[in-house]
Amino acid sequence: MSGAELPQIVFVLGKGGVGRSTVAAALGLMASEKGERALVVEWTLAEAIAPWFGAAPVEVTPREVAPGLSVMNYRLGAVLRQYFVDHLGLGVFYRRVVDGPQVRQLIEAVPGISELMFVGHLWWLTTLAETEAGLHFDRVIVDAPATGHGASLLDMPALLTSLGASGLLAVEVERVVTMMADPARVGALVVALPDELAIDETLELVPRVTRALGRPPLAALINRGVGNLVAGEARPTWLDALSSRLSPPARLGLAVLDAELRARARLGAELERALVGATKYGTVTLEEQLGAPGGTSPVAVVRALARTLGAELGGRS
Repeated sequence: MSGAELPQIVFVLGKGGVGRSTVAAALGLMASEKGERALVVEWTLAEAIAPWFGAAPVEVTPREVAPGLSVMNYRLGAVLRQYFVDHLGLGVFYRRVVDGPQVRQLIEAVPGISELMFVGHLWWLTTLAETEAGLHFDRVIVDAPATGHGASLLDMPALLTSLGASGLLAVEVERVVTMMADPARVGALVVALPDELAIDETLELVPRVTRALGRPPLAALINRGVGNLVAGEARPTWLDALSSRLSPPARLGLAVLDAELRARARLGAELERALVGATKYGTVTLEEQLGAPGGTSPVAVVRALARTLGAELGGRS
């Protein structure tokens, strides 16, 4: 996948537990180390990425956690205040109407509003934020929520357009729809594991992303691959040599581990075959990049993965 071009905003999608946050942080670090100002946007109850870099958890205001790399965590209430007060200049209206408990409850209850405001905030971050708030980012990496909710972020603009919104909501919908339709502005990466459940969800997610964006995901990243460890079908000679020096219980445990690794390698190869032609740049297998040995810090894993992704995505715009 060398020579791949990444758009300005990259959604990192996938099932919970596949390594989305680590991949998102690594993509952001990769961009910052090549001279870009990068922002990783999370939408989670417990913001995790900033603490990996030794910083306190962040809220909606972006905070730099490494040279050129910032992190923020989406909160609907804070974004509504920014939108009405900082962007529209309607401070009185916000305080007397929008910030009232009844209206806030209504906004939070309406399906799609949180998602629309989230994607609308991405539009603001990449257009008006420099003028209105002094924030400039060349690359925005979205650590999207787990599969269903994350994919709904891509579905919402078209859904809301079909509802015939008017007024300020119509303006916001039009901005979002135009942004999402532009392949130079928005793209998606899908992260998976060589695990049966994760594979099933990935094979459902990839065509859903294609339908929502009108174009395929940029790539699929198969995390924690083990093909290099158990290449080929023959039992490796080093395994027999090691087994000969172990006790019978230890030899049994080693054999079980070998069988599990081979099963994972087969699943990874199966997923690669199933995704042929389904993404723009194909698949990238991350060979145990997230399976860090004990004592390895999360930021060390992120830095190692950033180097791998930098090699794979070295020609991105």
